[in-house]
Amino acid sequence: MEQLSASITMLDDNADESIVASTDALTNYDQLLNRVEKSRSKMAKRDALKLLLTRDELEASLNVEPGNDCDELLSLFEIDERISVLDTRLKKLGVVIADTISLEKWRARLKRDGSAWWWQFKPTPKVSAWDRVDWLWDALTLGTLALGASFMVSIISALSVGSLTVAATLSTIAQIGGLAIVSQGALTQRGQEKVRNFMTRFNIATRFQSEVMLITSLLLLMTVYITHTSLMDVYLEKGRAAYSQGALNDAETTFLRGLEIEPDNSIFNAELGRIYESLGVLGKAIDQYYINAQAGGVKGINDLGRTYINWTNPVTRKSDPALAEAYLQMGLQRANAQPAPDEELRYQLNRNLGWALLKQEKFIEAEQHLKTAITIDEAIPGNQIGGGMAYCFLAYVYDQGGNAVAANEQWGRCVVKARPETIHEYRWFSEVSKSDIASCVNTSKIVSGLDDQSFETLQQKHCATLIANSGLIGADQVAAVVD
Repeated sequence: MEQLSASITMLDDNADESIVASTDALTNYDQLLNRVEKSRSKMAKRDALKLLLTRDELEASLNVEPGNDCDELLSLFEIDERISVLDTRLKKLGVVIADTISLEKWRARLKRDGSAWWWQFKPTPKVSAWDRVDWLWDALTLGTLALGASFMVSIISALSVGSLTVAATLSTIAQIGGLAIVSQGALTQRGQEKVRNFMTRFNIATRFQSEVMLITSLLLLMTVYITHTSLMDVYLEKGRAAYSQGALNDAETTFLRGLEIEPDNSIFNAELGRIYESLGVLGKAIDQYYINAQAGGVKGINDLGRTYINWTNPVTRKSDPALAEAYLQMGLQRANAQPAPDEELRYQLNRNLGWALLKQEKFIEAEQHLKTAITIDEAIPGNQIGGGMAYCFLAYVYDQGGNAVAANEQWGRCVVKARPETIHEYRWFSEVSKSDIASCVNTSKIVSGLDDQSFETLQQKHCATLIANSGLIGADQVAAVVD
């Protein structure tokens, strides 16, 4: 019993000594914190080290087992509460302390492990001169991604018109995936961490990671831009090819995709107008041609004027060739004023203007423009669109003027050379009671049909004889025209 009592007394004495030591260490800790806080901007290395060592002493003083006395336990509780308050102040000084002394070196010398958190403070990260402009690279990355996304939106919109091919689908998915990955890495903190960890895995230095992100986004933008630009050319070429083969549905879908890629490119509007005009849907054709005409092109004015020749006002249910004449006169004036006039366009304008005047029975003015068109037509190599129709219109003018010889000669040339561009040009033959001529005219340029070579064979073997037999022109004249 006596031995047990002596042991208890010894423990109580140790507890008392621990509380006293803790109180003294706590006081020193508080005083040092006050001194360091006052000299925060010019902290002495000695004070910084002494502060951490004092915190070590305080921790050691608390590691003695306390006695069973309730007052002693409460004293330890109060000490712990005061330590928590002081530790909060110490943590606020952590970066300054780590900047003042090398904690890594002192941890090694004093053999301090990770349990002593006050020895684990990290210094202010050193930012190299290269990294100081990371904000600029990051901003450029965001701008590049935004631009790339805008191109992708138009590409997706274009591909959504009609059916998608496997190649187009895979290409689009790949580009969207790349943009999504880089966007996540640039816009979200979690994404940035993932992307930077990925780059670190491939030994890309931290100071270069923002630049790598920018380069990656630029490469993606370049890929998307090239796709965007090439699609515009591809759609224009494929659409025209489909139109020339008579596949008007495919041509329409292709040109609509082109408009999704570049809505301001009025060339696609002109091509769509040509499809609708070929099919006789003049209201839709005028809408498309009007957009092209607004762009200021003379061709757009010519297309609009040509369509108005046969357009019927849905309110008055009457045609308005005078409106067509006004557009075509304006277009011809601009075409003639160009430094290097487009001869094919000048032909089209004179031909169409002659047609519009013919519709109004202004035969003298019509004859002048049609002769000009024929002169231009004969000087142009090859067979342009709508070529030869001026002969047909001029033949009708001569018919109305009572000049049968001149009319027959022009009708013969009309059969051999005319290539109507639209269904309305072809329908005109029926309007003027020339169905026999219509049966021999080359219609391959309207929608689809025989190629030019097939029509030449047809003209030589059938139509020339038909015309000769009908008395329009003599057989020797027919042979001369065909040759």
